[in-house]
Amino acid sequence: MKKVFVFFMMLFLASFAFSAEITFTFANGIISGSSPSYYEFDIMAQADVAGTRIGDNQVYINYGTLGFGSSIAANGKITVEKGTLMQGDFGPPAPYYTIVNIIDNSPSRVAVTSEYNYGDSPEYGNEVPTTPTQLMHIKIEIADTNQTAALSFEQSLMAGQEYESDNNTVYNPVTAIDTDDSPLKHSASALGKDNGSSIPQKYALLPNFPNPFNPSTTLRFELPQYTAHLQLAVYDVLGRKVATLFSGSLKAGRFNYQWNGQNAAGIPVPTGVYFAVLKATHFNKTIKMMLIK
Repeated sequence: MKKVFVFFMMLFLASFAFSAEITFTFANGIISGSSPSYYEFDIMAQADVAGTRIGDNQVYINYGTLGFGSSIAANGKITVEKGTLMQGDFGPPAPYYTIVNIIDNSPSRVAVTSEYNYGDSPEYGNEVPTTPTQLMHIKIEIADTNQTAALSFEQSLMAGQEYESDNNTVYNPVTAIDTDDSPLKHSASALGKDNGSSIPQKYALLPNFPNPFNPSTTLRFELPQYTAHLQLAVYDVLGRKVATLFSGSLKAGRFNYQWNGQNAAGIPVPTGVYFAVLKATHFNKTIKMMLIK
């Protein structure tokens, strides 16, 4: 009897031991179009440990009805595209993800359900990095440009709905407390957003400012077209990656990202020379930065 009890206790503890945490955030908000105009943004996800793979997932997003109107799914005001974490369409050995449902959970909340279609082959699912990576790209038609996006997650509904690629192991805990109150009109000063000017003619990573800097600096880059596989990262003089500022896809435009002089663990890095690297499929550019304390 004692052996049976120990066996079931081991199974019970194992169910918790292998559960990883997943965190959802908003990123890369831009305003596109003019009549009508749209607010586009990414849902980012990251795991607290390396090696987990994304499975079925459900994201609940609250939004400002003053800016977007009510029941945006029923009224055809929202579109959703798969992001970096859900790339793949053919099945093992390639991952196969689909967005199966976009519905109004309430007049001011939308639910997006995605599936990993090979639950019996979890080893083929896409790995969730420990840095924020694009899960999906969302585009919502703007009803009133004088309002703000007023985006937030409904964390209580998302808990228990985020699975690893075996579609059995639930990420626990689920952290989804980020918000986005961006103005729904073009702004040249907002960090991480398209500045609303004309589409660039070529890829570019511009000099950061200020440089030298302490404690933070702004990195600027330009994209002439939609870019599916883009990464902006910081490296030290030994070629080691210090932090990933963005990984995913972006529409054409001009973007600003701020590096706060911290590594991926949120620890301030020492005085020295660092390199910002922007990589795309057919573009690779490096700039030199100096952190002085």
